[in-house]
Formats: sequence, C-alpha cells, structure tokens
Amino acid sequence: MAASTNPGTQQKSIVTTKQAAADIAGHHTEIVVNNFKDHLFIIATQYMKLGTVVQVTRDLIADEVQGSCPMFSTNVLLGKDEPLTHVMAKTIVAALNPSKDVILSLALKDTTPDTVHAVTDLIKTCLR
Repeated sequence: MAASTNPGTQQKSIVTTKQAAADIAGHHTEIVVNNFKDHLFIIATQYMKLGTVVQVTRDLIADEVQGSCPMFSTNVLLGKDEPLTHVMAKTIVAALNPSKDVILSLALKDTTPDTVHAVTDLIKTCLR
C-alpha cells in the first residue's frame, strides 16, 4: 500500500537544526543545535566528535528575597565524569536560559573561561 500526500500541505519537521562554525582560540569549533519539542540537543566540538554527553535539567529554587531562582542539575550520560565538565555545562546552559531541558555534548580542546563564553555566544547564534 502506497502512502499518499496532499501536495497542498507541508508537514512541519519535529526537529529544527541549525549549525555554526568559528575559529575559537585557534581551534576550529563546530556547533549543532537540534531543537526538539521537549528539549535541546547541543553539540559543541573542536575534535569533530561528540565528546562527553551531559544532561542539564532546570530546577526552580524558591527564595523569599528573589522569588524563584533557576538552578541547573547535571548528569553525565556518556564520557568522562569530571567536575570541569559539570561547570562548563552549567555555565553554558545558564547563559542560554532555555525553557526546556538540554542534552549537551562537549568536546573542547580548550576549556578556558574565554573559550566557554565564546562557545556560548556561538550557540546563541543558532538559537535566534
């Protein structure tokens, strides 16, 4: 049985993908952002590989002074579970302030704060 489609209608993709590339601190850096209905999948690589995959979830902390304050929990799903990975993931996602959970894949040769901020800025260009 063949499936038929109506030529007058377009189907909306369930995921939108945007890419960007730049030279950051002397390293070619590729960014891919896949925007799903319920989460973002972001790849930031200087090795042209996936690297460490981290799940970042948003938690709202009730504070009497500031109201609710967003906090982020991280969980390494694949790769090296190192403290620096958690710091970079939280820094990137906090700057993006997404309304949904994030799966972040990091493979960076240079993990200095300047590089992390430059990677974050490059990711932001894909979210516009």
